[in-house]
Amino acid sequence: MKVLIALSTYNRPVITRICLENLAPFRSADVKLVVYDDASDAYDKAYLSGYADEVIRFQSNGGIARSRAKTMRDFVYRHTDFDILYLTDNDTVHDPEFLPVLRSAFARQAGSETPLPVSLFNSRFHSAPERVLGEATDFLFTKNIPGVSQGYDRRLARLVVDALNVEPELEFSAGWDWHYVTVLNRPCALSRTSYLEHFARDRLEGGMHQKSSGLGEAGLVDFEVDRAVNPTAWLAGIRPQVIDKLLF
Repeated sequence: MKVLIALSTYNRPVITRICLENLAPFRSADVKLVVYDDASDAYDKAYLSGYADEVIRFQSNGGIARSRAKTMRDFVYRHTDFDILYLTDNDTVHDPEFLPVLRSAFARQAGSETPLPVSLFNSRFHSAPERVLGEATDFLFTKNIPGVSQGYDRRLARLVVDALNVEPELEFSAGWDWHYVTVLNRPCALSRTSYLEHFARDRLEGGMHQKSSGLGEAGLVDFEVDRAVNPTAWLAGIRPQVIDKLLF
């Protein structure tokens, strides 16, 4: 299965570099990394192009919802030879095994008439009991999945784009990650193990999930807000190194 990784970026240069250095080695004949940059002023297109196969850079900042809508349409209309679209953000680090797990999750759904969107990031918010609809060995079936890790096959992406074409206001609505899976009208598959870690801030910048509490020891609390539940051993090992680069 060919995978298109769509990475949304906006400033946060330190964690962005860490994220790009993590994702760039996954590129191959069957894996394409496309960066959608929301008019960052912390780096330019040339910098991003050093890590990615393609960079789409907006001329003005329009928010993550616009970026994701563009991503979905590009997957459906432009990147027609790819099987899976994987959405993630520039404040994440992925385990080396995330792609085999993603491919396996969709391969198991190949014969299903109603495939499910897949997430490889388990957080305490999305796996809370009130959001869980059912359980399997490796996955929970949930009402929604986090925006930092969303996978769609071509059938699912087509349904999302059809909804965007009917309701263009969704392109600019907050909570795009909720809206996209809601229009599918089906559960989501959330992996019990987290194959990425979400850091939710940069050295000098906060983000939507966590404002910056400063540097040094004072900032450690920031990384508890949306940390991975049940991360892989590799992620658990690298997490302190990433935090050290961001705070110290």
